[in-house]
Amino acid sequence: MATRVRETERKYEAPADFALPDLATGPVRSFAGPRRSDLDATYFDTVDLRLARAGITLRRRTGGDDAGWHAKLPVAPHVRDEIRVPLSSAKTKVPADLAALVRSHTLGAPLEPVVRITTERDEWELKGADGTTIALLADDRVTAHPLDAEPHAWRELEIEATDLDVLAAVGTALGAKPAKSTSKLARALGDRARPRKPVSLPANPTAGEVALTYLRAQADALRAHDTGVRLDTDDAVHQFRVACRRSRSALRAFRPLFDSARVNALRDELKWLGAAASPARDAEVLAGELDADVHRLPVEDVLGAVPARIDAELSRAAADARTALLSALDSDRHLALLADLDGFLDEPPVTERAGHPAVRELRRPVRRAWREFAASVAAIDAADDRDAALHQARKDAKKARYTAEAVAPVFGGKLDRWRRKVKKAQSALGTHQDAVVARGALRDLGIRAHLAGDNGFTYGLLHARQGHRAEQAERRFTREWKSLLGVRPPRWLR
Repeated sequence: MATRVRETERKYEAPADFALPDLATGPVRSFAGPRRSDLDATYFDTVDLRLARAGITLRRRTGGDDAGWHAKLPVAPHVRDEIRVPLSSAKTKVPADLAALVRSHTLGAPLEPVVRITTERDEWELKGADGTTIALLADDRVTAHPLDAEPHAWRELEIEATDLDVLAAVGTALGAKPAKSTSKLARALGDRARPRKPVSLPANPTAGEVALTYLRAQADALRAHDTGVRLDTDDAVHQFRVACRRSRSALRAFRPLFDSARVNALRDELKWLGAAASPARDAEVLAGELDADVHRLPVEDVLGAVPARIDAELSRAAADARTALLSALDSDRHLALLADLDGFLDEPPVTERAGHPAVRELRRPVRRAWREFAASVAAIDAADDRDAALHQARKDAKKARYTAEAVAPVFGGKLDRWRRKVKKAQSALGTHQDAVVARGALRDLGIRAHLAGDNGFTYGLLHARQGHRAEQAERRFTREWKSLLGVRPPRWLR
């Protein structure tokens, strides 16, 4: 059974003769220790160190209280999630759960030992005024044993605390120099495992530079939320689907800058991947809305086991949708998509227009997205299916918003207020669509309840409430649309 622990820590360099100061200073009132541990860890990665370059460590460690297989995943500066799996008899075969967790980075390449690191650790528990442990301080004497180089050793200090103020105060009290490497593995492997630095755009970027910077950020988001989906992290499915849609929208907006066949192929695969995530996300939204709506009803209007039936039906649908999504993430098709996306970004198939100044070239996609959104809104009143027309307007609003986000490095200030207004209009349309979906689900639930001999009154009541919600959302969209039309965007967008 895997467990997850969030670690907030900072590392400091310490020469061999470094003397620890008095630890009972600042928020630390007392301490216990040291406790000695001898740790022996073998780190696994692909031959070309894809995990290390992504800031991920995967190891098998013996010794200490948390002996086992560990995957450490970056969350934020100085913050990582550690996924732990108990030790197995196999010493060189990474557990399947952990291998799957990092598959979007390895793309199925074999995971092999890349370095062994042994550590003599002295650990102190640092306690606050009430006697509870507020931080851990580890004094580590480390020896790295690379498979293709001579061993080398160093000493480092590691502070772990959940309170950032405590973390900073203890670090200051140590008087040691912050470590340059984020992990023991990074120091052991050196430049070979140096993560890719974020690209900084020049003052006057080309259209291609802006496009590739945005697309790389979305590719990173796809991988990060792939891991989140596998861990069942809150909101991960939603953010994964958003990354799919943003990537696809950006490829559409930037299509003239790249080979159209490559762009179209990637967009088709991203559409498939986003569609694979949609049922799981829709189930989350529907379950949350119906649960809240049932609990808003007076008790006397809830006839029969309505909450239990809704929960059972939607839980089953959510489980099936999650299983289908995980199957898609584990498929060769998904790995091929990620590999194609990497190839596209590493060797961009640019056209001549990619070299044009972004400030001139990237007006076109924003203008086109805005005109399509406006045309969708204009078509609503004449549509035979008003709900479908509103849904199309919502999709076009998203395209306009995502396109504005993608070109923000060039037009951010000029488009920011306009983009926020588009988002508000999209949000109202999203609420409308959620209510339309909820009404359909409630109708089905009511029919099944009736056929089972239960009272369908509550389902009808909830159906009516969702109808009212849809009407309110449409009225809100009308207000937001008028407000959007009142914004003065750049002249070239009119």
